[in-house]
Amino acid sequence: MIKTLTHLALLFSSLSLSAFGGGKVVLPSMHEAAVGEFHWMTDQQFVDLFSISMAAPGPSMMVVSLIGLKACLHYGVFMAILGAFIATVSMFVPSSILVYFVGKFWDSWEESPWRHSIQQAIMPISTGLILAATVIIAKTSIHTVPTAIMGIVALGLMLFTKINPVLMMAVAGVISWIFLK
Repeated sequence: MIKTLTHLALLFSSLSLSAFGGGKVVLPSMHEAAVGEFHWMTDQQFVDLFSISMAAPGPSMMVVSLIGLKACLHYGVFMAILGAFIATVSMFVPSSILVYFVGKFWDSWEESPWRHSIQQAIMPISTGLILAATVIIAKTSIHTVPTAIMGIVALGLMLFTKINPVLMMAVAGVISWIFLK
C-alpha cells in the first residue's frame, strides 16, 4: 500500500517536471509505467480511463487522478481516493513550482540566444511526444476495420471541421453500441 503510494508520487512528480508542451506529452511514459512497469491496469483499462478523462468536463489530465484511483482501488475506497489525490498533487505541484520560479527570470532572458534555442527545441520535441501518445492510444483502441474507419473519420473531422470532440465521442459511442456489440 505505502509502496504503491510512493510509486504514484515519484512517477507523477517526475512526469510533471518533464511535461513540456502539456500533460499529454508524457502519456507514453504514463502508459508504460501504469501498464508495463507497475501493472496497475491493462492496456484497455488505460485507454478507457483516458477516454473518460477526455470526455469529462474539467482538466484534460484527469487521467492522472483516475490512474491513482485504479492503482490503489484494491486497497479499499479510502486508499483509492488517497491514491487519486497523491497522483494529482504529484502531477501538478512540482511543475507549478518550477514554472513559478522560472517565470520570474524568463522575461529577463528575452534577448538571450539560449532562451530562443530552448523555445525552438521544445516545440518539435513536444509535437513528437504528443504524436507518440496518439499512437499508443490508437494501437490499443483501433483493433478492427470498423474501429479503424471510426478513427480515420474522427481524425478527418478534427483536422477539417470545428465539430466538438465530445459530440464526436457521443456519436461514436452510439455507433459502437448499435453496430459493434
